[in-house]
Order: sequence, then structure tokens, then C-alpha cells
Amino acid sequence: MNATRFLQIIAARLKGKRLDWTLASLALVLALLPARALAPWTGDIARIAAVPVVPIMHLGMVLRDRIRPPREAFDPRAPEVVELEMSAERYRTLFEQARLKTEALDREVAALKSVRARIGNTGVQLETATVIGIDPTRREGLIRINIGARNGVHRDAAVIVRGDIFGGAVSSDVGEFFSLVKPAPRCTISVRLYPADGADDARAAAAFPGTVLKPVEGGLWIGDIASDAEIREGQVARIADDRFGTVARGMRVGRVRRILPNAQVPLARVVEVEPIALLADESGVVVAIDPPEEQAARSGTAGAR
Repeated sequence: MNATRFLQIIAARLKGKRLDWTLASLALVLALLPARALAPWTGDIARIAAVPVVPIMHLGMVLRDRIRPPREAFDPRAPEVVELEMSAERYRTLFEQARLKTEALDREVAALKSVRARIGNTGVQLETATVIGIDPTRREGLIRINIGARNGVHRDAAVIVRGDIFGGAVSSDVGEFFSLVKPAPRCTISVRLYPADGADDARAAAAFPGTVLKPVEGGLWIGDIASDAEIREGQVARIADDRFGTVARGMRVGRVRRILPNAQVPLARVVEVEPIALLADESGVVVAIDPPEEQAARSGTAGAR
């Protein structure tokens, strides 16, 4: 029997389900055979099958290079690359500077709006200033700000922090372009002690216990207060006089830290108050400049005293 006759017989018999089962069995046998038994002839079959595919693959590569030419080798030390990196770094720096400046302006606007909402249309002029350092002589820990007499700054003008915190008062050393500020912890201040969680606006300020805070070592104040006054730790001290202008009246200045007995006066106690904010830690402040007539009235009152 020749090979042709054999193939015809096999083809005649392997039809339908027989062909399916034969192919499945052959696939199973090939899957179970070890790799070393299949390697000698599967490699040849793969090379034969790849012959008609190679021209198509080459054509695809040519089309790809035509549509998107390959990039040249990247050289990070090339002059144009270095210039681009320097430009990118420069623009990043400029963007960060602009962002910081925008944030500072937003804080200034928020502080001005807060102060203006408190004082209304009283004629008080508000100026923003930047804390530029500590007085080189270090007298009383004075702080230097970058506005002065040309902006209308005067002695005892209130310096406001974060919209409603009394940070200090301008000292007598007012220059043309800068001023020295005496921080609040260095000032003697008349205050009223309000509850930490706020108070009813309908209640008069005289309903809250008051005292005169005197500066002590450590940046704190102490003040005498009657033993029957209701005082708790955490209460907020607010300015109760107009010595620093009408704007400062009612502003927060400190918080009750401790309540101590008074050894010299048994019927009184001593309150220790810590500042809410330190002027030296702030970058920007608001200075409240009173109208000229109010400045003259305050100067006359101070002279009479």
C-alpha cells in the first residue's frame, strides 16, 4: 500500500466526530510529551510558519517609522537639555514666589476686613505692615515694622494681629519710614475677663470682672482680682480702656493661665495671664491710626494725667 492510498483511507475514515476526537487526542498527547521530545521538530515548524509573516512584520515596522520617526538618543548633558531644565527650575521658583505672595495678600485682606467689620465707619485709618525685625538696641524687646510717620503712624497706635488680637502699641520712636512697637506682654493693660466660650452681647462690659495686668518675667502678666469674682482658667482677657485707641477696646489680648492666692491681700487673688499671640512670631500686622482730632484729645488727656 503506497502512501497516497493510505492517506486516502485515513481521510475517508476520519470524518465528523472521529476527526474531532482524533485531533483532541493528538493535542493531549502533544501536551503531555516532555519538552525535549518536542523541541527538535517544533522549532522547524515555527520557522516555516514565520516565513509568510516576516514580510508583513517588516512592512508594519516601516509604516511605524514613517508615521512616528524614532527619537534620537537622549543626552542629558546636551546644552539645550540643560537650558530647558534651568528654565523649568526658574519658572517653578517664580510660581512659588507668586503663590506665597498671593497667600500673604489674602491674609492681609482678611485681617483688614475683620478689623473694619469691628470698627465700622469711625474714621480710623488702617495700614498693613510687615514685621522686619527686632530693634537692634533690644530695648524692652521692641519690634520694628516697615511703616512710619509718612503713613500717619503715631505713638500708642494699636498694632493688631489676626484681625482681633492686640499685639502691641507703637512706641514713641516713630521714624519716617519705620516704627518701633512695644509688644503687648511689655505693656500694662486694663482688661475685662470674659468666658472662654464667648459672652452674651447684651451684657454690659462692667458685668465681667476686671483687673490691671502688669508684665512679669517670662512674657506673662499678673493682676489682682477680688476673691468673690468668678474666674476660671482659660477665660479671655479683653482690653477695657481706650489708651490704645477705640479700635483696641474689646480686643483679645491674653488667656487666664493660673489663679493663685494673694499672700499680701487675703481677700484677693492673683490671675496669671499668657498672651494669645506674640508679635515677634507674626509676619504681617495691621496698624490702627486714629484721626488727628482723636490723637489730640488723647494727648491732652495724657498731659492732664
